[in-house]
Amino acid sequence: MKKRILFVDDEPMVLQGLQRMLRSMRAEWEMEFVESAEAALQLLDQKPFDVIISDMRMPRMNGAELLAEVMKRYPATVRLILSGYADKDLILKCVGSTHQYLAKPCDAESLKATVARASNLEDSLRNERLKTLVCQMDRLPSIPSLYMQVVEKASRFNTSVEEIGAIIGLDIGMTAQVLKLTNSAFFGLSRQFSNAAEAVAYLGLDTIKSLVLSIHAFSQFDKAETGALKIEALWSHSLQVAGLAKRISKLEGQEPKAIEEAFTAGMLHDIGKLVLAVNLPNEYTEATHLAQSGLELPLAEHKVFGANHADVGGYLIGLWGLPVPVVEAVALHHSPSRATPPIFSPLTSVHAANVLEWERPHPANGAPPPHLDDNYLRLLGVSSRLEAWRGVLAEN
Repeated sequence: MKKRILFVDDEPMVLQGLQRMLRSMRAEWEMEFVESAEAALQLLDQKPFDVIISDMRMPRMNGAELLAEVMKRYPATVRLILSGYADKDLILKCVGSTHQYLAKPCDAESLKATVARASNLEDSLRNERLKTLVCQMDRLPSIPSLYMQVVEKASRFNTSVEEIGAIIGLDIGMTAQVLKLTNSAFFGLSRQFSNAAEAVAYLGLDTIKSLVLSIHAFSQFDKAETGALKIEALWSHSLQVAGLAKRISKLEGQEPKAIEEAFTAGMLHDIGKLVLAVNLPNEYTEATHLAQSGLELPLAEHKVFGANHADVGGYLIGLWGLPVPVVEAVALHHSPSRATPPIFSPLTSVHAANVLEWERPHPANGAPPPHLDDNYLRLLGVSSRLEAWRGVLAEN
């Protein structure tokens, strides 16, 4: 079945250029081109689209506002911004409603690859059993307002770390958690921090944002009944995977953005376990018992729920509007070969980090550990890097 793609730009010449550039995709994509956000919403009311790609600066309703409305009305539609403006304030407004921000000029191959990656990921998460499972849950983690405040403040010119720290400092519980983690052995820092501004200055804004996201997600359920799942152990594992994924990405020469995306995905890669255990503790305990009998946990979860924790986690953070590479890494960390196109990405780092971290001694729970996808690593040409990655793990 053809993918349905909707392009929105108030410049007719830009739309004509896109039509020419993407003519070769007509066999695979059914494309519509409109000149305003209002026209896009009218078209979406008439028929569904798999992907919407919008310009940022448009009269009356800009791209960020349009995609926020699309997220509210049609959450299954993949939402991309394609813009020639690098206005930081506008870019930051996309957080929470946009899956990916692409800069103009964008060549045809890059655009095709991005749409393919995003829509194929959406396909893997778009099954009715998964939607039904999530919709029946009463307690779902939300993207924290504090995160949005930090992102919005950071978009302003000349914002200082003290100002960012002050925003975090208004949330006493979050400040305590951030400082506890920053001062712990996890970061291995040579000094102790006494306030959030110092932590922001030392760790950097991207790391702080990832911590705020994950701390908030876990803390919403710290007193919940979770059956066989131990939240403290899950938190510790997530920290270790995030740190190792970040170091693997650095070792492989990834761009700074990809390195931070690997850290964020590592922190959130098992959020689906928490969601399943909080909402359906008895069933999750049943899945755990199946795993203890020798069935790998994702397969045991699928047998009980019709979906596994990676599916659930990817679906939820996809609704948050986190970047496609982060959603992909969470959703496919047990099955990276499903990613298209196959490239080294945060998914690679998180998949490897999760498996390698399980090579450490763990409290016995009887469940088999996850396994490396050897074919995937060979396809990427990185099988020979495993020992180097294990060396990074041993250094921690």
